[in-house]
Amino acid sequence: MPCKGNVYINEDRDVNLVLSAALKLKKFDVHKVYDAEECLKKLNELQAKVDVISIDGKIAADRGAMLIVEIKRINSDIKIYVVAGDETSKTRVLDYGADEFMTKLTKPIGIEAIVYKMMMLLTTKYSKADR
Repeated sequence: MPCKGNVYINEDRDVNLVLSAALKLKKFDVHKVYDAEECLKKLNELQAKVDVISIDGKIAADRGAMLIVEIKRINSDIKIYVVAGDETSKTRVLDYGADEFMTKLTKPIGIEAIVYKMMMLLTTKYSKADR
């Protein structure tokens, strides 16, 4: 399953490093950004040829509504995956167009769970396109 690109947005550079490494091992073409503005710039740079964008829950809660709406305006086929520390913003980010929401897991299995969920989003996207 080829992945045109994944933009992973997280303000925590250490989390970005670890998760992007795990995604690269699964053959994702990862582009790390650290805020909403950088994310939109990267989308324009990649000409919106991105399959999945993972957004940190803190960013989603603070500026997520505008970011999610803007991403979907640029390319409605991009899957948006929000990973948050808790579920306080879940309904809001899903209402604005996020495709998936998951709470962060503190154990090492959390990274695998995030990667698995992102791969499932892509599998769903590509299997629908093949019909």
